[in-house]
Amino acid sequence: MSKAAACAFPSSSTLPVHLERVDYSDSFAVDLTQTGLKIQDVHLNILGYLPGWFKVLLYVRTRLVAPFGIGGPATRELMAKTRMRDSYAVGDKIGRWKIYALDDDEIITGADDRHLNFRVSVLRDGGQEPRKIVMSTAVMLHNAFGRVYLAAIMPFHRFGVARLMTNAARSGRL
Repeated sequence: MSKAAACAFPSSSTLPVHLERVDYSDSFAVDLTQTGLKIQDVHLNILGYLPGWFKVLLYVRTRLVAPFGIGGPATRELMAKTRMRDSYAVGDKIGRWKIYALDDDEIITGADDRHLNFRVSVLRDGGQEPRKIVMSTAVMLHNAFGRVYLAAIMPFHRFGVARLMTNAARSGRL
């Protein structure tokens, strides 16, 4: 399966313990064909390769929501080439996001603001053959603006995550 598909939230993920509650979640999976990748490399191989159209959407989104206290990537971050480091630890940043948990098979990253907290899990799921990479997003909302924002971006989020994962799989990065 080189095309990402929506899937059930993986029971082996520790993602839910990193938020007080989960108001929204989704998960997408693709086959893992590469062996020997560190989970942080898998994370960057998906999220570190943004197509131009995706960067434009993020730029526009950031400009629209910044006055309301929702952060986003600076233009220089969007244009910078992703650099992989030899090692990462909890508390470090990987790309634009803070690492909340890291083990051999799962990395959890995310960010918090006054409207919502979100976490992203990239999990190497060994429970089936072929092995899968499952990327899950969980969001905890704080207020009405967070709910409106989430409703507005959800179609773009789901489409974008599936495309990023599909692109990573088809290009051989996974």
